[in-house]
Amino acid sequence: MFRQVLQYMKKASHFLPYPLVQFIPVSIRTLGKDDNWANPFDQGKAQFYLFQDPQALISALERFQAPATVPATGKELYVLALNFQVRLVLFRYLTCKLIGESMVNSYHVFALTKKYFPRRVLHFVLCEDDGTRLKDLNQEIY
Repeated sequence: MFRQVLQYMKKASHFLPYPLVQFIPVSIRTLGKDDNWANPFDQGKAQFYLFQDPQALISALERFQAPATVPATGKELYVLALNFQVRLVLFRYLTCKLIGESMVNSYHVFALTKKYFPRRVLHFVLCEDDGTRLKDLNQEIY
């Protein structure tokens, strides 16, 4: 596991605007994942949604028909990535990069610890592992 993270970080260092040592790697705790998702809304592009409330995550999982185990506490940041598999999360100052690869008809639900994130608006970016930006979102962390 640690070696895979190092390989992803080494690959990401080619497109990151700052030296790799300035980024904090944030651990991913996978709650659900499927490479053969039914894709009920027939979406082909990679998307991601952020949740700080477990009930909101459960509602979105039901809407997108993506089963996952959701903890009862709301002390983490939950991410639902559709048509995308996240491999690495890097944080620097007010930007959090979700790096991975696009996979049509797949989803990935995971939790991130909030301990590195300041309680203010952060910029989240979904990137391919070659540096291509797919989507970004500003979210206030509370």
